[in-house]
Amino acid sequence: IFIGDMNGNRLTLERTAQGWMANQKYEVRRDYISKLLSTVKNVSVSYPVAESAQNAVIKAMSTRNKKVEIYGRGGKLLKAYYVGGPSLDELGTYMLMEGAKRAYVTAIPGFQGTLETRYATDESSVRAGSIYKFRINEMKMVRVTYPSKPDSSFTISILGADSFQLTKHNGEHVTFFNKQRVLEYLDNFKFVNCESFVNDLSKKDSILQGTPYCTISVTDRSDQPHETVIYNMPRTPDSVNQFDQQGNPVPYDSDHYFATINNGGDFVIIQQFHFGRLFKSVTWFTVPGKPIKS
Repeated sequence: IFIGDMNGNRLTLERTAQGWMANQKYEVRRDYISKLLSTVKNVSVSYPVAESAQNAVIKAMSTRNKKVEIYGRGGKLLKAYYVGGPSLDELGTYMLMEGAKRAYVTAIPGFQGTLETRYATDESSVRAGSIYKFRINEMKMVRVTYPSKPDSSFTISILGADSFQLTKHNGEHVTFFNKQRVLEYLDNFKFVNCESFVNDLSKKDSILQGTPYCTISVTDRSDQPHETVIYNMPRTPDSVNQFDQQGNPVPYDSDHYFATINNGGDFVIIQQFHFGRLFKSVTWFTVPGKPIKS
């Protein structure tokens, strides 16, 4: 599926063996591609634009439209059309088949509203927020570093299906630890997402100049690193917690962090609710519970 707008934005969505990809670079969010495919399948003509309004509608679409091209598995063009803005009653969307001279108001049965926004052209808005999607047997090592709390830092080496080595920040091996907790921790890496991409954030550079809260690095079985560097997010008026128990203003948002992912390639927002599972201390693996020799 190709979608292009009047501002020069181009988005090509392609079905691959690994799932849907955007511009041959990014995995596509499942919720987005599901809604788009449903739209493509179910959109239908509500009524033709009146003759008296045809010229005005087509003229408006010449300055505001999105070109949509849909190709079959063999690369054959199945359909091409232009998506305009909302109809006058805002219950439908103007569309024009490529090569046609008459525009129509279209809609999806049971849905009232414009369909224009369902045809995204910005790749960042359709990207899946995946940070880590590793099964335990796909990882070789996980290193978690806390610059302000080095004694909490640790490294887990995956030696086999049921064999691990836990190391403190100073290189000292932990002789006894709770193996079940190690398995539980590593299992979290099979699904870790970000909330949103904010690569164009104006204060990005100043955030990156600060000391990270935490760095998490996963080395896969091909010895490729996958590093996430997490930074505290300054408190904003939208932060849930504005004050501590003593009534003093808190400096940071307690529910969100900034982070660089893809080895510094992207700047994102992550949630404590989702990502906090990875913020463990080395002591978490040794207490509570009966220690098990590694």
